[in-house]
Amino acid sequence: MRTLLSCLFLSLAAPATARDDAVARAAEAFAQGRHEAALTVIEPAARAGDPQAQVILGTAYDTGRGKGTSAQLARDWFTRAAGQGAAAAQLALAIMAIEGRPDMPPDPQAALGWLEQAMAQGEPRAFLTRAQMMLDGVGGPANPAAAAALLITALELGTPQAGMVLADLYATGRGVPQDAARARATLARTARLGHGPAMAQLAVMYELGQGGPADPAAAFALYQEAVNLGDASAAVNLALFMQQTDGYWTDPALAHAYCLWGSRNAPPDLAAQYETQCAALAGDLTDDQRAEGARLAATF
Repeated sequence: MRTLLSCLFLSLAAPATARDDAVARAAEAFAQGRHEAALTVIEPAARAGDPQAQVILGTAYDTGRGKGTSAQLARDWFTRAAGQGAAAAQLALAIMAIEGRPDMPPDPQAALGWLEQAMAQGEPRAFLTRAQMMLDGVGGPANPAAAAALLITALELGTPQAGMVLADLYATGRGVPQDAARARATLARTARLGHGPAMAQLAVMYELGQGGPADPAAAFALYQEAVNLGDASAAVNLALFMQQTDGYWTDPALAHAYCLWGSRNAPPDLAAQYETQCAALAGDLTDDQRAEGARLAATF
């Protein structure tokens, strides 16, 4: 949930109706990390009543980007924007209520009220957040089947994170009939949204023949596309695939390069695992192949 709110401001650079004005340009600057400069425009606009500016200012206070962290001021600005019907503000208030803040205990019932308002406006991340509450049993008993229905809606509205959660439900059979084919189809739909992690997971299913026939050529293409989008797990899996699966893609030095890149860009909790896998792969290479792989990795 915290990740969703922390990234909420990223969507603000692309308002529903593109406006070539100072607030829109400041929203883009804020999304790009130029927080202090953006807030010189955003703050007066928020005080003048602009709901988009109010959402960004609330985000600044909640995340500490360009402002000192203040949950109270964040909630105040989100509330002003929510009162004007800003779905992003309603979602932000819901997430704050789910997570709680210093001196603000979690309030799942308040979160449900804000989510209902945001969902009524078609805010896709609100459907995802409500589904996650149902999966976690927050605000009521866990209900994976009802969560799956909301995740389908969120995916149809273009939220790839919903597709990832939904595919996992189908793959594991958590609260829904286990169905590998449906998991694969859901990942395929999510991958079409340009989502690197979905491409990486779909590639694994194609490689291993999960949920349908094996298709190594499709797996290779998906791994490459996911790597192009910056997915470290795809790079390591691509390296394993290129060394362990015969085909036109066989290239030990390039595989070593992908593995090195993946391990260097891995999340902290996976870095040691990837380094171990890459070291094992490198043990089968010649000195020249390892050197060429290192050279190639430096160019990625």
